[in-house]
Amino acid sequence: MHPFVKIACFFFLLLLLQYLSATSIAVLCGLICLLAAVLNLQHFFQLIKRMRWLFVSLLLVYAYATPGEYLAFLPLNVAPSYEGLHLGLMQIAKLLIPVAGLSALFASSSKSQLMAGLWTLLSPFRLVGLNVERFTVRILLTLHYVEQMTVQPKLKLDFAQFDKLALAPDEPGATPPIVMVQSAFSWFDKAMLGLMLLVVMGLSLSKFFVVVDLFKVWQA
Repeated sequence: MHPFVKIACFFFLLLLLQYLSATSIAVLCGLICLLAAVLNLQHFFQLIKRMRWLFVSLLLVYAYATPGEYLAFLPLNVAPSYEGLHLGLMQIAKLLIPVAGLSALFASSSKSQLMAGLWTLLSPFRLVGLNVERFTVRILLTLHYVEQMTVQPKLKLDFAQFDKLALAPDEPGATPPIVMVQSAFSWFDKAMLGLMLLVVMGLSLSKFFVVVDLFKVWQA
């Protein structure tokens, strides 16, 4: 699959989250997490491990701050609500989907391929004066340095680390060679782009008709 299509699929996935039901979100979350684990289990597990306290915090906040029916088998003074647990799990699933999607995206493509896809995505912005090549290279270098930081056994972010990153390009061999290879779009890539475009147009039309119906109700 062309890198541009992979990036488009990621953004399409984020857009689709706004229209899916709770059951569909749960199924999609399971599938995306499974894909990320199959492609690179160690990297995906490391991401989840770093975000575990955020997930716990989300679940606790929604579970105890959302009114509703409390769990019957727990005392009332410590029991969360069913509605809160449901909302908390949904928020965790919505957060897991883009995290797992990014993990799968990086695991299935090299940085050069991703930058080639990003270059294709940003090419129309040449019309407004954006230097696409320079912007793409900066993102590639940022990803490289962030990866160098995150592979450390004990990650501790401070300003000293950012000073080291600023001085790193001056050291010989610190900056990796940048090679972007543009591959041709296959029939599958074109079919995927066409399908996503049709879905986006359908969702846009449905939103438009909802707005029109609300306007008619308001006039009545």
